[in-house]
Amino acid sequence: MVVVFTDLAADRAKGFFDEVLKQLAIPSYAEDGLVLGAFYEGNQATAIYNRDFRPFTPPVPFLLMRHAVISDWKFFLDDKAWLSLWAHRYGESGVQALAEELRRLPWRARRD
Repeated sequence: MVVVFTDLAADRAKGFFDEVLKQLAIPSYAEDGLVLGAFYEGNQATAIYNRDFRPFTPPVPFLLMRHAVISDWKFFLDDKAWLSLWAHRYGESGVQALAEELRRLPWRARRD
């Protein structure tokens, strides 16, 4: 679901969305499995795989809400509280999904 805020001034968007997310983000995720994302001009968040790409800066502010998925751990990796919520939500299946992804990465020392 996308909610567009056509009357929200760009200079007020960050503060407005910070407050909305503060009130709704954790309960929505923990209780209903929903993730929320704020998109507004000046949002400094970057794409996961490209730190130079800023996909959260549309010309009109909006709030995105979607069902959580097991691969959301990538968004939570640098935030202990959110990663803990993810781990609680997905438990053993989350561990397996994380392990599958890590097996594809070249993080292990080579064995020749």
